[in-house]
Amino acid sequence: MFRKRTTRGGFTLIELIITVAIVGVLSATAIGLFRVQQLRAKRTEAMTNLEAVAKMERGYFGENGLYPAASPAPAGAPGIKQNWDALALASFGPLGFKAEGSVFFVYDVNSANGVCPCPSGGCFTVSAYGDSDRDGAIAVVAYFHPDDAGVACPVQVFPAIGPPIDPVDGLPIVDQPVDIFQWSGPIADDY
Repeated sequence: MFRKRTTRGGFTLIELIITVAIVGVLSATAIGLFRVQQLRAKRTEAMTNLEAVAKMERGYFGENGLYPAASPAPAGAPGIKQNWDALALASFGPLGFKAEGSVFFVYDVNSANGVCPCPSGGCFTVSAYGDSDRDGAIAVVAYFHPDDAGVACPVQVFPAIGPPIDPVDGLPIVDQPVDIFQWSGPIADDY
């Protein structure tokens, strides 16, 4: 009689363990990268809004000869998605700026009309404060516009912070949005 030869068509236990381990490593890597991309997308909101406010500040200066200040708004905690509220509309009303949709950051403008010690009145700083990863550490993204003498307003909420220095040329980073997360102290949001 003929004996039928049977072969097993499954995986061994070692093959299954290796496959599960590889899938686990890939999943952990993908989740971490996805989280980083989410945080960067939130920071992009701040960068975009700072550019828009800075353009509106320059336009307002061209028409009225001064840079208006704006108190921190909206009136919620940084990092929590919130609507552009009545305080924000009142604060940024002279500029005509209104954020579209909800925002993760709190925004303000410091100028000679606010608490900036700018002697010429020709400088302003737009700041965004956020806690993108909601760990309690606040990050600052700012746009520093100095006057003709190079004097720039400090960040309104953290007055010790001025324009960071570019490590390549040793000059202050001005007239562009810049992350100030590398500063020590209460400002350290990891994105």
